[in-house]
Amino acid sequence: MASEKYPILITIPHCSTFVPADLRRMMELTDAQIRRQCDPFTDVIFDVPKVHVVKAKISRLVTDLNRAPDDIEMEYKLSNDGVVVSVDLDGNQIYKTPPSIKTIFDRVKRYHDTFHEKIEEIKPNIKFLIDGHSLRSVSPPTRSDAGTERADIVLGNRDFTTCTRNMTKKVMRFFQDRGYSVAINDPYKGRYLIGYHCSRRHLPGIQIEINERLYINEKTHRPHQDKMYDLRTIMAKLVDEIDEEIEKIGVPAGSRGQERLF
Repeated sequence: MASEKYPILITIPHCSTFVPADLRRMMELTDAQIRRQCDPFTDVIFDVPKVHVVKAKISRLVTDLNRAPDDIEMEYKLSNDGVVVSVDLDGNQIYKTPPSIKTIFDRVKRYHDTFHEKIEEIKPNIKFLIDGHSLRSVSPPTRSDAGTERADIVLGNRDFTTCTRNMTKKVMRFFQDRGYSVAINDPYKGRYLIGYHCSRRHLPGIQIEINERLYINEKTHRPHQDKMYDLRTIMAKLVDEIDEEIEKIGVPAGSRGQERLF
């Protein structure tokens, strides 16, 4: 029953590798290259009991659910960072023939809008949002910090506009107590998802990025099953502690929760 769940929502926007057949035929990329663009197995690690979960059903190459649905044509031309891109994270051209602007807008409406509408349906019952991701152990070539090694866990709160310093530190210490290195807002502060649903709408929340070296072989991209499920158990414990904290503080449900949490 929904009433038995914690008032916590976990979003998993980059877990899927699915590309519709008509779009797949337009792509230069191999199946392996498409798989490499997702956040592998985040739909396992972050899909924990007792919370509300919204997962992506399509690849970020179709529509990136964690990017703003504006300036679409300009972002596409800039190539590798936007709601729809023409170059993947590794610098590969995605398409044999570029899609029309109309089809790009159609994709955004069909997939991006639907995903965020689902979040809006759930939000009146939510007191805290976790946006779940993975990150490569070394920054990919299209990023400004290409080649840089990353921490085990990266927490993003858009420079403390989505989550208090106290709550961020509690989450940081939770992971540090389990032996993980933790960075805050470096290299990722959080993008559209917590920016729109948390910063602008005053719902407390945080982005959590888990380093892929902790649970997959980064050469074969196969999971270490025991480590992957250990991380899922850890995430389940984290939501227990977050729920305890927000209930202790008395955070209200809906879009004014930051007023109490801050």
